[in-house]
Amino acid sequence: MKWLTALFVGAILGFALPLALGGQNGVWMHSFAKWATIRPVHGSPGLLFSVPVALGFAMALRFILNWHSR
Repeated sequence: MKWLTALFVGAILGFALPLALGGQNGVWMHSFAKWATIRPVHGSPGLLFSVPVALGFAMALRFILNWHSR
């Protein structure tokens, strides 16, 4: 798997996971997970992006799928 593809899938998960867990008023922002979570659009009522989730998932996806294909 290429890095660009892994980063794209990680970015999708970085947006989807915080929104699935309640957005700004949910569990996500009231726990340790709010660390390095940003609001990419100023004034948006619920859009969040988690940098650690996006990068961590992209690296894990890349390493696991590359290891598995050998």
